[in-house]
Amino acid sequence: DDGDLQVLGPPVSYSVSLEPTQRRWLFALDMPVAAPAQAVRGADMTLVSRTSVDKLRRYTVTSTTHYRLDQTLDATHRFLALRLPQGFDPRTRELSQQWRNRYHSDDAVIQAALAMFHKDFFYTLNAPLLGRDSVDDFLFDTRRGFCEHFASAFTFLMRAAGIPARVVTGYQGGYYNTTGGYLVVRQSDAHAWSEVWLGGRGWVRVDPTAAVSPQRVEFGARAAAGASAPWYQANWLQAMRNQFDVVNRFWNNAIVQFDALRQRSLLTPFGIERADYSLLVGILIGSSTLLLALFAWWVLRTPRERRDRLDAAYARLCTKLARIGAVRAANEGPQAFSQRLLQMRVTDPCVKRLMESYVELRYAQPSASTAAVQAFAQAVRRLNVKATQHAPR
Repeated sequence: DDGDLQVLGPPVSYSVSLEPTQRRWLFALDMPVAAPAQAVRGADMTLVSRTSVDKLRRYTVTSTTHYRLDQTLDATHRFLALRLPQGFDPRTRELSQQWRNRYHSDDAVIQAALAMFHKDFFYTLNAPLLGRDSVDDFLFDTRRGFCEHFASAFTFLMRAAGIPARVVTGYQGGYYNTTGGYLVVRQSDAHAWSEVWLGGRGWVRVDPTAAVSPQRVEFGARAAAGASAPWYQANWLQAMRNQFDVVNRFWNNAIVQFDALRQRSLLTPFGIERADYSLLVGILIGSSTLLLALFAWWVLRTPRERRDRLDAAYARLCTKLARIGAVRAANEGPQAFSQRLLQMRVTDPCVKRLMESYVELRYAQPSASTAAVQAFAQAVRRLNVKATQHAPR
């Protein structure tokens, strides 16, 4: 049975990114118009995956927030929605019968239960333990609990009064991530409420927790229980959580969701419709090798003299001298080279001054000034040595 859903308002489509739950439930806004791929929708409008959600699951759903569900209730579903365990919670049953005898409409019975919760009950995440007749203990003794206590007790009261009812579990709340433009719903937003079936209206949502603690519906469970310290609601912390969620979403999109299908379609922009595993491995190895080769070329092509502008200028001077046959030996220092230049009859006074300047800049002081090095480099660039200035040895 796929349920009887009557859509009363425009639908809304959206995408859901569901973290692994190891379960088969899929989550959606009330009410999903249809099940997403690889899932089915039950008569109670729950979405169930055909396989366990053991990895990040992304799916698209269309829902309607204005609807009527099951305007008629068959005998089987009515029986299930009125069934109660025998021999439990006699005081709750008696209270429901009193309401039924006093009031003549289902709406009046519902309002009586909500008024009772609003008057004498308290919301807390540290609920006292309950005994065998747990609903009796909660309604008449402890009167403290969280959403599951209120939803289950309200549903019991309704069934005992002859009104079909059921407990619904899901999520209520969350916060909007303004940086990423999406809504984040956490496990801490888990909630429980009730639905009652009313003639001509179908299943109608009733949240008894809202009658006890509106803060739970408006601000979340921690705030309603007084467990949310001021720093927890601070704007800077909210902004930090927003940024962290954006990083987490990017990780899911770029890394976790990079599955086999996306890998095979990776080369579609280059005209390759489907890339098999061997082709992808080959492309990965080839591209990695190319990147390493480019990096090695960039490192090796960087002249060593660029690391020291003074040495670079001196090397340029030696290159110019080598063009006229005055080649400096690899193990020959500047002073020894200067003396040998004289022996080779390289008598250009500019060369002599440049050799003396280099020795002074390199060895006569801890560190040559930038201006002095720049002047030396410019003088080397202007130097024009002629072959006739020396004679072979």
